Amino acid sequence: MKKSLFALLAALAAAVFSTGCGKAEEKPAAKPAAAAIDISSLPEFLRYPGATPTERMELNTEDSKGTSWLLVSSDPRAQVEEWYRASVEKAGWVRNPDGGKVGLLEWVKPDKTETIKLLVYEKDGKTNISLTHGLK
Repeated sequence: MKKSLFALLAALAAAVFSTGCGKAEEKPAAKPAAAAIDISSLPEFLRYPGATPTERMELNTEDSKGTSWLLVSSDPRAQVEEWYRASVEKAGWVRNPDGGKVGLLEWVKPDKTETIKLLVYEKDGKTNISLTHGLK
């Protein structure tokens, strides 16, 4: 009886432990959810309608600080640039007379305490909007 009880317990233990032993089933790693990009500090007049924010970076220099955003739109580049020209100037900003780098649109707040630098370019069939809002 001892042998049959021992054999029964051994068989039971083997059955219980064998279901959890061995090679674990491999599952593909879940992709992490994309973190939402905070645009709360981006003034409303700089938020291109329907654009998706993809990057945000804080910038600091010796004499200023600011934030740079990258937005993506399916609208044509010319349409995006024209919207920004109208929106920024309607908000009371003026073209930066010290600007003038090819392809870069620049504005300054009339009291010269803030600047906006805008670069709009096409990539992968989308229009990318690189926008920096600086505070002096």
